[in-house]
Amino acid sequence: MDLIYLDRENIENYTDYLTGDIAENIGRTYYHGLVVVKDEEPCAGIVWVTKNTTNEDDNVGHIVFLRIDDKEAEDILFDNYKLQIAEDEVKKSTFSIPAMTSEGEKKALLSRGFTVELMEGDVIRTRISDVTAIKKFKHDDSISSISALDNREFAAAVRRFFQMGMKGICEDLVYLPKTYFENEVSCYVESEGQVNGMLLLHKNFSGALVVILMGYIGNSFAKYLPHLMGYAAYKIVEVYGPDTEVLIDRHNYSTLALAEKLFPSGFGIPMYQGERSEE
Repeated sequence: MDLIYLDRENIENYTDYLTGDIAENIGRTYYHGLVVVKDEEPCAGIVWVTKNTTNEDDNVGHIVFLRIDDKEAEDILFDNYKLQIAEDEVKKSTFSIPAMTSEGEKKALLSRGFTVELMEGDVIRTRISDVTAIKKFKHDDSISSISALDNREFAAAVRRFFQMGMKGICEDLVYLPKTYFENEVSCYVESEGQVNGMLLLHKNFSGALVVILMGYIGNSFAKYLPHLMGYAAYKIVEVYGPDTEVLIDRHNYSTLALAEKLFPSGFGIPMYQGERSEE
């Protein structure tokens, strides 16, 4: 068996095994992946992202993909995962994997000292036509698509949000180019010469639009966040059509509250989630 360290040069060979939505992240800052190959065919794989990188004492390795089809490969995979996260001074590992397809992986995680719980996943998937904000949408001259910003203006705005602790679901938000986002449907609100609100969406490999950042700097967030979502929803229907799928990760209280308001019928799929101390 051979161990493959995933990177931009070799990821195309393993896209089908990992799925395109996972594979497209390989090569990004903080993303890592390993695949075990037997007779030139992958038989185990793991992809994780290192989080909380601004504070080395709290580094977390969050496993976003795990697939195990061979017991010997399982040992190789977890042993080398342990070695890799030690280099990033990871203190804790966490994971979130789909329950419907991960019974074998659940057993492997339990045998490796992870806690495992069955929970509703944080990610809501819904059609854009089901977003309530679109039904109440009114044009607001202060909101524009990010296509109106040049690269320098966009980078400065994202950096400001990042410095305020708003990085959405991406540890590497400040490293992502403007082209990573859907420029016509991602939007911002500007006041007093500064970008104070942003809603950034990325179209993933399977064609769904993923909400990467939804934030507002100031006391008017309760007003502007639904307006930003309404603008984006209107543009998504216009550009991609009403059946377009949108994914929103309820990763903090503000996105949870907004998701309940905008996606009243949305719910996450069952996921196995848990953790393990690496100290």
